[in-house]
Amino acid sequence: MPLTKLPRSQLLFHPQAYLFINDALAVAQEAYGRDQQSETGGHILPRELLEGVKILGQRRYGMMAPVVLRSWGLNCTADVGRMVFELIELGEMKKTENDRFSDFVDAFTFEEAFMTGYTIDVSKAFKSC
Repeated sequence: MPLTKLPRSQLLFHPQAYLFINDALAVAQEAYGRDQQSETGGHILPRELLEGVKILGQRRYGMMAPVVLRSWGLNCTADVGRMVFELIELGEMKKTENDRFSDFVDAFTFEEAFMTGYTIDVSKAFKSC
């Protein structure tokens, strides 16, 4: 049964969070030049996945990313790790013997990732006709 079809009560986080992590994985694979045909089988390290979370969160939600992630139960990078290890247990993701939950702990705060240094390009909004 696909993960998103599992009853909400069987998941640690909101179903949308799992879809987001899956998309963040694809973003990280693209950013680091990994795909399923590579010698690593597209494997992404925990910190690389977190970078994918950061990129995708900024891209999709901008400064609202912390609010969106928290609404799904993701309050910190350790929660991303909890979700990843849940997905590993469910057979939806794979890990190597070098991947550890501790690699996800305190990597950054969502405020640092999505709000610090964030700029909004308003040049198109105020462009004259």
